Amino acid sequence: MRLSTCITTRNAPDRLNTCLEAIWNSQTKPYSVIVSDDSSDSEMEQKNRKIVEKYPSTTYILGPQRGVNANRNCAVNAVPDTDLIAFVDDDIWIDPDFITNALNRYSQMSLQDRERTFITGISYTASGHEKKGAAKLSFRGYYRPSDGDPECVRIHSAVFPRSFFNEEQWEENVFFGQGDAILCLRALKRGYRILYCPELRALNTRPEGGTLAVGGVGKLTDYDIHQIAARLYIGIKRYRDLFPNRFKLVIFLLIYFSHMTIYLLRKEAIKAWPLIIERSQIKKLFIMGSQDEALR
Repeated sequence: MRLSTCITTRNAPDRLNTCLEAIWNSQTKPYSVIVSDDSSDSEMEQKNRKIVEKYPSTTYILGPQRGVNANRNCAVNAVPDTDLIAFVDDDIWIDPDFITNALNRYSQMSLQDRERTFITGISYTASGHEKKGAAKLSFRGYYRPSDGDPECVRIHSAVFPRSFFNEEQWEENVFFGQGDAILCLRALKRGYRILYCPELRALNTRPEGGTLAVGGVGKLTDYDIHQIAARLYIGIKRYRDLFPNRFKLVIFLLIYFSHMTIYLLRKEAIKAWPLIIERSQIKKLFIMGSQDEALR
């Protein structure tokens, strides 16, 4: 089996280098590595190109400059000839046995199961905090521990069959935050399963939102606002399109807007509402929904 990694990066040559070091120091080497670069200027791109040239079987491509999910699509679509895919942001260091353990897990499956199964492990920080992959999505769109089969992956410690991305892609209307949630909802709808594998571990070196953990409105960072907006978009897609239930959709929207208004007041960020609505892409969502209804 062939496992390739897709690295998304932006304006971070030092982090990209240490990320690549971790990958190529693995016990089992990846079949190939794609680096998709969303950097904002040509000087940064040139630095990243030179870093990539130091590593074998590693390809550099320019990203689309439309957010992390669009960048992930750019990367995975450049790797057609592999069996398995891991998505690694530039601030993630996979453990040395990550690829070995992933291949061992898939080798225990039948070919049919191998093509219909995601595996997910643990994302941890240098301080020892762990986010386990056995998670589900609550009614309101928050990650919660799961006693049964996971319904979501921890993207930093997950592996996917490459063939899945011939059927689905990362949701590009979600600029940043919870892209793994809607991807997994689509996978579950198609009959895929998610398997928790605690031996898959990856270190998140910047767990607090990275470059987006600044600015924002009131006491909210830019990262917070992206997360809030993504939750609204995903909730509407979930209850209107993926698992249609008008009653749940109405209840979700009532709870979302009432709870979020209180939350924004507490965070002195009520002025963030227009930005949240804009980033949630709900205008585009309802235009798309109206077009779908007209075609029926």
